[in-house]
Amino acid sequence: MELVNEIKLRLKKFIGNKVDKSIAQPIKILEKDGGYYLIFKKIKPVSFLSARSLDGIDFDLTESYIKLENFLEQYDTYAVVSDVDKRKKKIMYFGDRHIYLARSLKKEGWTSDKRPLLNSPYPTEIGGAFLFPKGIVVLFFEKIVEEGLTYYKAYFAEFDKKRPDKILWKAEKPVWTSRDHWPGKKAVPLGSVLIKDKIVMYWYVGNEVIYAIYLTGFYFDPQKISKKPVTLRKHKANPIIKPRPHNSWEAFTTLNPAAAYIKNKVHILYRAQGFDYISNVGYAVSSDGLKIDNRLNYPIYRPTAYFETNLTGDVNPNLMSAGGYGGCEDPRITVIDDRLYMVYVAFDGWSNLRLAITSIDLDDFLNQRWNWEKPVLISPPHVIDKSGCLLPEKIGGQYVFFHRIFPNILIDFVDDLNFRGKNKWLKGEYQIKTRPGKWDSRKIGAGAPPLKTKDGWLLIYYGVDDQDASKYHIGAMLLDINDPTRVVRRTNSPILSPSEEYENNGFKPGIAYPCGAVIINDNLYVYYGAADSTVCVATINLNNFLDQLKLDKSPHLAPIKIKEVNY
Repeated sequence: MELVNEIKLRLKKFIGNKVDKSIAQPIKILEKDGGYYLIFKKIKPVSFLSARSLDGIDFDLTESYIKLENFLEQYDTYAVVSDVDKRKKKIMYFGDRHIYLARSLKKEGWTSDKRPLLNSPYPTEIGGAFLFPKGIVVLFFEKIVEEGLTYYKAYFAEFDKKRPDKILWKAEKPVWTSRDHWPGKKAVPLGSVLIKDKIVMYWYVGNEVIYAIYLTGFYFDPQKISKKPVTLRKHKANPIIKPRPHNSWEAFTTLNPAAAYIKNKVHILYRAQGFDYISNVGYAVSSDGLKIDNRLNYPIYRPTAYFETNLTGDVNPNLMSAGGYGGCEDPRITVIDDRLYMVYVAFDGWSNLRLAITSIDLDDFLNQRWNWEKPVLISPPHVIDKSGCLLPEKIGGQYVFFHRIFPNILIDFVDDLNFRGKNKWLKGEYQIKTRPGKWDSRKIGAGAPPLKTKDGWLLIYYGVDDQDASKYHIGAMLLDINDPTRVVRRTNSPILSPSEEYENNGFKPGIAYPCGAVIINDNLYVYYGAADSTVCVATINLNNFLDQLKLDKSPHLAPIKIKEVNY
């Protein structure tokens, strides 16, 4: 008997002779008490109906009430795993944009610390969780919107049985894409169940048909799977630099920090704004890279040149960055020989955002004698150019600049740093491009100046996805040590996404914007602005990071045979 025909017939008997799809819609498939239940939601009054099946194909509508987990009211998608340990405890994977874990406690019900286990640049729905001998396999869906159409990509991830909050790996390629199988139709996932050791997905298609998709050839090859996606560990004391109301020049925001490790200390130069919305550069220093030892009460660099001074007090709203009305924005610093160079965005309030460079003798810098060289513009007029930084070594006798003209990273080689000649600008001779369909599809930009490692130049960069232009994520690239225009490796997933409260509560929520990175005792420290409001840091062991970056491949999935039940 066809599944949908049976359900329609039973629904007619239950709610009347005329089936109105706005009255009852399928929302979820559940496995419970030795049977499989399709859950329907009635709109008026709001209540739930269930259709029961013993084989997952033939369903009978029942009037019995199926108790749903209390997380359903807040999260439409979740998956419960029972008997995960000897005490027969239950856990639940749930979420919206990210995947979280909840645990079942007898007295308190479900509890969760809301710490993301897996970040995604797309809205994410849980499709199922299954206890296998080697781990907990979670099926989840990424919700994609393109050209006004919504479709879903299905992925798998595996979590440790003993530590169900520890992800072991995540598939980089989808095992199923609804657009490929039902082009032009609305297809909504209802979840999945395990039937005779086969994972079966259920989809509600075209507001009228339910499909059961059998993943009959599903298995994992443990010899060919990669480790968990590489991610940075956010410092528990973040943010490490916040606005200080008693200093008018940094009372509004402190963000987008440059960093350099010099003589066993991390020197941090951060963008700061008062309520005049003019950007200055502040200074802080740390011995361990995490805790701020000292922070000056005055800016160490102020806007002085005509191209960064707002004389009118007005601003072009289309050019504002983090609310800025002008000044010196988003510094990046590089030490070459005995001099520290700072590349930053100069803004006068009305002209296009352009890149400028200044420098200071290293001894003066360390002794806080702020004798900065007069700044000079290095990018051409009438072009918005941002995210500029300088490689810390010459390549082939030339200096190497990274910068960004929407949407790509540009690279230039120059013979010297004298930009005072007529029409001597960066040209963007080489490009590192965005990647369609990935988390960095809309625009990318260099974050910190590249760091030299045993495997090449490590470039920390930011990326924005076409699906959600409001979110800035952080990724990494390995560039050839002799030719930094050649990308050797590039992360398929962000290494840091804005998921914490301090990254989503500020002047511009959802921003993680890196401007500095250092290496201390084989550990990588990445400094970034959060929500365009504060300064944060995240860390990881450098060798492990490089190993994962070089390995960045999808777990091997066996070819999947699809069996469809069409109605």
